[in-house]
Amino acid sequence: MSQETIQENVAQEAPQVTPVFEEVQNIDADSAVNILIQAAMAAQQTGALSVRDSVLLASAINVVRPGTI
Repeated sequence: MSQETIQENVAQEAPQVTPVFEEVQNIDADSAVNILIQAAMAAQQTGALSVRDSVLLASAINVVRPGTI
C-alpha cells in the first residue's frame, strides 16, 4: 500500500471536528450549565478543589440541576 493511499484512508476515517469557536456560537443556557458541571466535576476528580469549595459547588449544582450529583 502506498503512502498516499494510507494517508487517504486515514483522512476518510478521521472524525469531523468542529472548531471550538464555531461550536460555542451555538451554546444555549442548558449547554452552558452542562459545561460548567463537567468542569466542576473534573476539578473535583483531580483534587483541585478544597473541601469547602467542593461542598459549595455540589450545592450550587444541586440548585440548578437537582439530582445530577
